[in-house]
Amino acid sequence: MIRRLSILGCLLAALASVGIDGQTRATVGLRSIRIRETAGIRRSAYPVNARVPIRKGTLHDASHARLLVNNAEAPAQFSVDAIWPDGSVQSLAVDFNISVGPGDETMAQLEYGDEVKAETVTRGLTVTETPDAIQVGNVRFGRTLAPLLLSVKYRLEDIGQGLNGFALLDSTGASHDARDVESLKVEVLKRGPLYVVLKYSGRVAVGGDARVPFTLTAEMPNSKTWVKVTTTIDDPGKRVRELSFHTPLAFSAFPRTWDFGTGSWSYGLLRSASEITTLTQIANPPKSSSVPSWQIRTGAKGQEQVVERSSGLRPAMAEGWGHIQDAKEAVAFAIGAFGAQAGTYAMTLDGDGHASYRVAPARPQTRVSLTVYQHFVATPVPVGAVTSPIAMLHPLIATVAVQ
Repeated sequence: MIRRLSILGCLLAALASVGIDGQTRATVGLRSIRIRETAGIRRSAYPVNARVPIRKGTLHDASHARLLVNNAEAPAQFSVDAIWPDGSVQSLAVDFNISVGPGDETMAQLEYGDEVKAETVTRGLTVTETPDAIQVGNVRFGRTLAPLLLSVKYRLEDIGQGLNGFALLDSTGASHDARDVESLKVEVLKRGPLYVVLKYSGRVAVGGDARVPFTLTAEMPNSKTWVKVTTTIDDPGKRVRELSFHTPLAFSAFPRTWDFGTGSWSYGLLRSASEITTLTQIANPPKSSSVPSWQIRTGAKGQEQVVERSSGLRPAMAEGWGHIQDAKEAVAFAIGAFGAQAGTYAMTLDGDGHASYRVAPARPQTRVSLTVYQHFVATPVPVGAVTSPIAMLHPLIATVAVQ
């Protein structure tokens, strides 16, 4: 199917290079993009991020492209991922939203060339920069990384005081966070209106005088109220033992309900600021004889007890997502690639409003990465959310047909 579409695209491109009068004109390129839903969930206006390779010399400006879905132009955002030595586009990033049924697939066509021009997308996310912050829609990011999230105000303010951003533990047991960053660089890689990407980079302490490179990317689609943050530490000396991400939440009234995806539904209450709950997952190497396991501990801080674990009929792997909410506000959260690599994963919620997400590789690594989704919604969650944590963890798959 994809091969036939590729051949058809080449034929159409060849025909497009010849005008009605038989005179040669600028070539219009066509590429087919296949979008698949693989988690069995209906997606409505769901973000898709495609990367389209472009032949050398055929596209010189990302604005000379448009996206067609069902033979009609669809709103899309185009940006250059890579360029050829002659300055033409080598890889084009195409960000758009699409609706698709559970387990279904659909096709989109990218048309590009000097004579192609897309309609301007006027609605979506806007980016405003000041010396101290970057405002993306209703979310304000700090420029210093300490704190990272200054404000998330879709209704009430959801960000409070406390550790805010990434942190790590080194081989000596010392903790470091964004306050230990040097040579910080902040870039806006994508400015919307459909998809925004911020990138922070620099060097961070990992023990003694050692500093290693890090990157942190924050991504936001216009159609969902989530912030996806990926932190990556490159550590040739293998000194990083744990990488974590933290957000202080400004919930007010008690009790606050929490839940974790554990193959069923595990839930409970935080009745006061002195209580805490943690889900911990042990993921073993593929050839290990040990069975993966998880447990949930909750109670007064320092006196937590196990309330659920992976035994009996319970699955050995938790799902890597959950919720925390009070009467008015809720945050759905998830760890990307939860349990995919051997190690320990943890999600902690305490009564002070501190949410933390951790990964500790089973063996020291030269690169440690952690992706965290936080989706800010109103309660009740089935009404306030327009997607689910499972959907966040299983994005739509976009495949570009081979030419």
